[in-house]
Amino acid sequence: MCNKLLTFEFMAGRDSIEIHANEPGLQDLIEILLKLKNSLPVKSSEHEHLMTPSWGGMELTEEKQSKDSTLINKVTIHLWR
Repeated sequence: MCNKLLTFEFMAGRDSIEIHANEPGLQDLIEILLKLKNSLPVKSSEHEHLMTPSWGGMELTEEKQSKDSTLINKVTIHLWR
């Protein structure tokens, strides 16, 4: 199996974000979302940080998949209750 791929990339001029993933990257994202969904309601907002290795994380990879995009090094997903 190939290495994990999971990037969030900003597409300038289109004001959009693209998510690039292979199966291992998609599985990691699903597990992160499920962990957040199943977290105990400690406060009104729970969150998870996804970061590239250069930002101190291991959740996101850092090789851009589009030459016209800007790699996003940190994504925070908030769950509001």
